Amino acid sequence: TRIIYIDTMARTTAQSAAKANKSGTRKRQVKLRTKTHFYKPKTLRLARTPKYTRKSVQGQNPMDKHRVIKFPVTTESAMKKIED
Repeated sequence: TRIIYIDTMARTTAQSAAKANKSGTRKRQVKLRTKTHFYKPKTLRLARTPKYTRKSVQGQNPMDKHRVIKFPVTTESAMKKIED
């Protein structure tokens, strides 16, 4: 009985190998391209991690309460806003 079992097992593996050889084990799928232009894919972009700050002092606001307007706008609409 053991010889018959080995014989049937060998036959089934041979049949499956022949079938795989005939049709192939993997089918290669063709990627459908819908655009005529190729765009480079957007990959990982890391945020900057500087070793030290580039500015030593924070920038000041150019118009604080002590500043005087050196060149005021003298158009009609501006003068109207000042009067009202």
